[in-house]
Amino acid sequence: MTTGRGAALGEHVSMHPSMTRTAALALCLAVAGSAHAAPCKEQPGAAARRQAVEQGLLPAVVFDGEEQPRTLAARMAEHGVPGLAVAVLRGGEVDWVAVYGRRAMQAPAVSCATLFQAGSLAKPVTVLAALRLQDAGRLDWDRDVNGLLTSLRLPAGRQTPDHPVTLRGLLAHTAGITPGGYPGYAQAGPVPTVLEVATAAPGTNTPRPEVVLPPGEQLRYSGGGYTLAQIAMQDSQKLAFEPLMQRWLFQPLGLRHATFALQRQSAGGDVAAGHQGDAAPVPGGWLHLPESAAAGLWSDAGDLATLLTELRKGWQGRSQVFRKSSMRALLDTPVEGHLYGFRLIGEGEQQVLVHYGGTTGYNAGMAINLHTGDGVVYLANADAGRALSAELLAAVSRAYGWTQFRETRVRRAAVDEAALQGLAGRYLFAAMGVRVQIEQAKAQLTLVFPNGDRLALTPIAADGVPLQFIHPTGVRVGFQRGEAGAVTMQLYGDQGVRENSP
Repeated sequence: MTTGRGAALGEHVSMHPSMTRTAALALCLAVAGSAHAAPCKEQPGAAARRQAVEQGLLPAVVFDGEEQPRTLAARMAEHGVPGLAVAVLRGGEVDWVAVYGRRAMQAPAVSCATLFQAGSLAKPVTVLAALRLQDAGRLDWDRDVNGLLTSLRLPAGRQTPDHPVTLRGLLAHTAGITPGGYPGYAQAGPVPTVLEVATAAPGTNTPRPEVVLPPGEQLRYSGGGYTLAQIAMQDSQKLAFEPLMQRWLFQPLGLRHATFALQRQSAGGDVAAGHQGDAAPVPGGWLHLPESAAAGLWSDAGDLATLLTELRKGWQGRSQVFRKSSMRALLDTPVEGHLYGFRLIGEGEQQVLVHYGGTTGYNAGMAINLHTGDGVVYLANADAGRALSAELLAAVSRAYGWTQFRETRVRRAAVDEAALQGLAGRYLFAAMGVRVQIEQAKAQLTLVFPNGDRLALTPIAADGVPLQFIHPTGVRVGFQRGEAGAVTMQLYGDQGVRENSP
């Protein structure tokens, strides 16, 4: 994951992975018959709200006059998502938790305790443990992190004695550490330690985290930064990460299943197996992520919902786990729309804290409005969970009267082939150093990203502005003609210029 304008353009990932015909049919049959809700927890009256969500899924883009709600079970089958866990918060309390589908094709149904890989949701969870350690006087967020590390030392980089790398900077993604994430390690092979990852020892598959920017000058999302934070927490507390997290966060919160322990398939256990974009199971069920603080969390939806409710109580001053002053300092000081692993969307009392996670075969997300106490958690065991999640979040938003996460509503426009002449070609987005292609076939434009994703564009009416288009995933494209045949494209908030030759 990257942050900032143009991030989606620079690292575009298809939201609708294609499946082989055989795999898709098999998965649809497996899911369609087993994706009915299994409620794990419900407040009085919550069943009707849950059913409104389950019966009310719409595409990410809805065209005027074409609204046709679908069931969650149907959309799981069509997207190719075998299993799903969902929790919804209302007024600061968990309104309901439910699970759907199977842990894998031909596997048992998802239970209320089934573990899903939660990816980058590990980051804000790590921050909350570090916050409790700071409040206990056991961890200084603002000292040179080399003073916390005993098992390694940061390599020389852009840091200076006056501007060192600190734990605060690592957790806030402002320490200038190499950006990027972690691909994981196969079940069948060796799994390196987090220290080996941090030093890029033989057998690891990512470069060593380095200080490539002056600390404190720029937000740059970095899994490597959280790996260094993990080692600093372990070294300073003289305790491995999993027992540290249990002692300082999971046990105080009463979380029963959340864990950073590696899940070995050979050990059995109630674990949802991951599924890739072609609906094929991840070999071995899932990949191992020893980079725990960055991406190694396993959880059910109920535990993460409990964490969100307690986070809000801390912000309000009603928590027995978190101090109000510390939580306010943490959550009231955003940097470029980010808060120590969380992103901020919306304004004022409609502002929502969100974080998403994606690993090979899994997709996850959680959100909470600190003012209203409304929120949601979802965990899916498929890459296609990303596309499903947009529809799920919109359905929850409609059922509960939220203003965030709604589907995009547009009106089709009639555009003939002649109106599209001169738009095809290659467009350079100089700020990102990225080129995308526009192809034309009669009255159809297709947007082609550098990674090969092809999005067929539909013309839409946009307040009288001509040449506006959208893809069913919500990707919007606009064109503007200039003098002497010049054409510019607007995409993800950035502007690209058509080059002379297609």
